[in-house]
Amino acid sequence: MQSPDDNSPLTLTFVLKDPGSLQDDQCPSLYRTSRRTWIIQADRRDEPDVRAQARALAPHEGLGEVTDDFMDVIARTYVKERYGLDIPG
Repeated sequence: MQSPDDNSPLTLTFVLKDPGSLQDDQCPSLYRTSRRTWIIQADRRDEPDVRAQARALAPHEGLGEVTDDFMDVIARTYVKERYGLDIPG
């Protein structure tokens, strides 16, 4: 796997969005990258008390908040694409 610090151009491919989002362009969304990594578009949580609870969060790193329902969709989608298995939802 390429390192996320790799200097090669980063290209995102949209995978899915939270079905609970009210509008087409509303987050959260999941993207696969050209570096074989993942990016989650989510509501940013920059409050100092929230950041202080994260483990070893570097100044250049951020936190995003997504719902349990969206994580379920991510897990089911990943397992289906990667292993061809359907997980009941």
